[in-house]
Amino acid sequence: MKTTTLRLVLLICVSLLFLTNCEDILDESDVSPEDSAAASALTADANASLLLLMGDLLSADPDSAHMILNSLDLNDPHNFYAQAHELDWRNQDANFGLGFTSVLILSQNTDLSSTYGTNAKVFEPFRTEDESSNTVGYGFGLPLSTNRVNGMIASYFEFPLASARINFEHIGAFNAFQTNVVDNFLPMIDAGLSALDSLDNDPAYVFNLGTGVQVAHIDIIAMESSLFAIQGIFKSLAAYNYELDTQDAAGIIAGLSLGSSFGTLNVDGASLLSEAHASALTSIERAETVIGMLEAETPEIDHFFVQFNRDALSQAHADLDGLNGALSGTIMVEYGYSDERGDIAIDGSASINISQYYLNSVTDFKTLLPLYSMSTTTDYNYNQVTLNEQINFEETTVTLTGLNNTPIAINIQYSESNGDTSATVSLGFLTFNLLTATQSDLPVAIWDLWAEFLVTVGDYSGELFNYPEISFQWSGFITTGSSLTIDGNIAVDYLERTSSYTAPDIQWTASSYGEWLAAWGDPTVQGMFPDFLAEDLAYLLGITWE
Repeated sequence: MKTTTLRLVLLICVSLLFLTNCEDILDESDVSPEDSAAASALTADANASLLLLMGDLLSADPDSAHMILNSLDLNDPHNFYAQAHELDWRNQDANFGLGFTSVLILSQNTDLSSTYGTNAKVFEPFRTEDESSNTVGYGFGLPLSTNRVNGMIASYFEFPLASARINFEHIGAFNAFQTNVVDNFLPMIDAGLSALDSLDNDPAYVFNLGTGVQVAHIDIIAMESSLFAIQGIFKSLAAYNYELDTQDAAGIIAGLSLGSSFGTLNVDGASLLSEAHASALTSIERAETVIGMLEAETPEIDHFFVQFNRDALSQAHADLDGLNGALSGTIMVEYGYSDERGDIAIDGSASINISQYYLNSVTDFKTLLPLYSMSTTTDYNYNQVTLNEQINFEETTVTLTGLNNTPIAINIQYSESNGDTSATVSLGFLTFNLLTATQSDLPVAIWDLWAEFLVTVGDYSGELFNYPEISFQWSGFITTGSSLTIDGNIAVDYLERTSSYTAPDIQWTASSYGEWLAAWGDPTVQGMFPDFLAEDLAYLLGITWE
């Protein structure tokens, strides 16, 4: 009897557990008629709002389409689709709309160049035109073609260096963007991918954006490729801590000294970087899927999003395989640096294994540097100013034998930034250097101009002005026995100090250059640059011994 009772109790418990689980499953998947109807109403409102906004965009010239997109407020349709999706996950238009508006919003002005400064190109691929792509359709700056996928994945290589070179004065803006990424962009991407994933198994689904404009299954896969690529970049951006409690002297010293949390992995940083790497590979995989679908099409069909050049699909496969390999192991990267004239001054190659950044991440970037102490200095913000000053000099009689009606050109330049001054006067085929010419070589008016130019240099050099660039160019004709009139402008470009701020000033503990080089802990950065020596890494980061 006891055995029977025990079995009965167990059976009841198992039955209750099963019923409870079934109820959970039913609750999770079942949608009430009321919620379904409400979702349909919201989706209809969202569609109407979206189609109204898309009208101008679809009729725009391709060169201005992105500019128009940047001016659109897509929050209303996006929010409508999100609410409809929450009410009824089965509503296909809600799923599509949530993914589609996520893609559009994330392609609007998502640019970090102002945050990173001129050293970073992280988001330039968003603005790169793909000249080899199909002219039909809209890319919206996202990697929906081979070249754009290539450019986007290149961001995974640029990102580590860009992070290491964040300008101090941009840290606040960078932190604000990090917060926006974590609180808004990453959840938006997750929701968009989840919504689009529900449409993967319905190749017949299409969304009508307007007369004769449809977004089909292949476009949905392309949008997934874009979202995965951006997801990886944003997860990379959220992985490390670059926050300072304050930016006064005490806050800078405490925040940037060895042992602080600045430049260290966040608690979830290692997993974010690993997920970022996986997102990049998935983005490539989705792009490969799109190419396979294009290859299978007979006859060819024009698509709204997909811009892969169908005449080079085999090359596209090869390019994507190369990107996949570049993210998975060591490759050789060619590099070069240009001098001021644009000539290649240095060129060579280096080994890089970018996967190490994502899968073997550095816990604290500060520990890669030689031992140092942190102090502060005063730095300044500047405003670029351009001025023009009118000048006029006249000499009544000019006697230069044999130079009647001869062209004359005067070019005077001064640059405080490189301590350089040049001043040349051309009379026909003759050229004079005012820095070495004698008084009798040239008319008095030219020497008057030179004297005035030096006065101007003195006026715009000093504590209130920094690095002025001053120039004067004038051309005319000289006639023997007549007056010589020099009438023109002196152009003055300079940086005017507008404000000052406290900035970090690092002091190396090493007492010699050799000791400093020997103190670099791991120039390979945990295998990311397998062949690097200390000098290589220091040069790459722009860090010097001085």
